[in-house]
Amino acid sequence: MRHSVSTRSLVILLVFLSLPSAAIAADQDDADADGKKKKVGVWFPANDFYPRYIADPLRPQNALTLQWLSDTEIPETGAQRFGLRLGGSFAIRRWHPEGEPHKGWQLSFEGGFAGQFDITWSWDSTGWDGFYGLYLNRMITPNFGFRIGSQHDSSHIGDEYSERTGQKRIHYTREEGIIGVSWRFRPQVTGYAELGVGNGLAGSVTSRLQLGVQYVSEVKFWKGRASHFAAIDLRTYEETDWSTRLTVQAGYLIPVGERSSAHRFALEYGTGRSVMGQFLWEKETWFSIGWYYDF
Repeated sequence: MRHSVSTRSLVILLVFLSLPSAAIAADQDDADADGKKKKVGVWFPANDFYPRYIADPLRPQNALTLQWLSDTEIPETGAQRFGLRLGGSFAIRRWHPEGEPHKGWQLSFEGGFAGQFDITWSWDSTGWDGFYGLYLNRMITPNFGFRIGSQHDSSHIGDEYSERTGQKRIHYTREEGIIGVSWRFRPQVTGYAELGVGNGLAGSVTSRLQLGVQYVSEVKFWKGRASHFAAIDLRTYEETDWSTRLTVQAGYLIPVGERSSAHRFALEYGTGRSVMGQFLWEKETWFSIGWYYDF
């Protein structure tokens, strides 16, 4: 089942990848005839124009966090953890109307790692997930767009935790096709929704729904170097009877250069299904403080 879903997702993605090239070629042929703007192709553009989901704990990013858990159903774990995330988003190719770089199509890749380490138990690794995905983004206007793609999550249990508790790794490798939409309906406020369909546990094909809203102020703090922000992300999964996870994050955001890169210093609150795929049936409630870096 896993191989068939993966192959099917790849075929669908390749079909979609052919669409912007065909559309761009058609527009280019008509540009001189009807006065339409020519399309410009840019390799490795400096920024993303589809928004990043700030409060999504499974989005590839770089972060160091200190977590306090008020409740956890994961057996034999402590109340304090260190979180480590590595990775990011990489723009590969953009096609946009001449003079309008915030509209058009963009092909992007994401990849990353997210692990949690139990401070109470000598910093043992409790579990970690590896992610990657390929996405085709379409911005119809600078404020409204969508994306389609394929993404992969491979989950693993920590060796030390497994040896200490005797708990074995479950085979959880979620491969899914996704479609998402975003809309900036206020100058500083963006909402998004995303649907994913794929296989997680062996032999199952299930859906995932994600919703969120985020606010980023103008750059006016710390002598014009920073914004403050607040973001909410909600994920719910059919594979665990629509088990949900709510994540809320707020803090300061410091842009870096002309790219989409930014430092964030944030407080985070989360409750619901564990972030680690190995414990998809276990619920947790946590509060954390951390440093984040998107590039």
